[in-house]
Amino acid sequence: MFIFDIDEYKSRQQADKLLTQYWRLKHVVTSTSSLQSPAYSHTPKPLKNGNGMERRTVKTIEARQTLGYIDVALSQITGINGGLLKMQYLSAGKLTVSYICDELGLTASSFKKHKKQALLEFADSYPSEGLLIFKDH
Repeated sequence: MFIFDIDEYKSRQQADKLLTQYWRLKHVVTSTSSLQSPAYSHTPKPLKNGNGMERRTVKTIEARQTLGYIDVALSQITGINGGLLKMQYLSAGKLTVSYICDELGLTASSFKKHKKQALLEFADSYPSEGLLIFKDH
């Protein structure tokens, strides 16, 4: 029988790291700089390592996919934990912990408890690999 012990601390760290990048990913997807038309010229371009347009396109596709995964994971977290993650990471303005506690009817200590649980739920619900970290035995 296989026993998989989740390293909750590292899994929460991974979830926090990804959710913290939400707005940067959103910017990459909506950035008009990645949608520029190619410029044509008869002048030879200097050789570079790879194609800049291709890299931007791949980066945009990866960002769009990651945002989709974030949405899927968040849609599976309901109640206070789902609301907490959305307010903490996805709000357009940076909301304070105090404001979030007031909105959700939480104390500061219960906020910390709910956030820990919410990040673990997010890591577990994330449809791609990399957020749930297992302990070595």
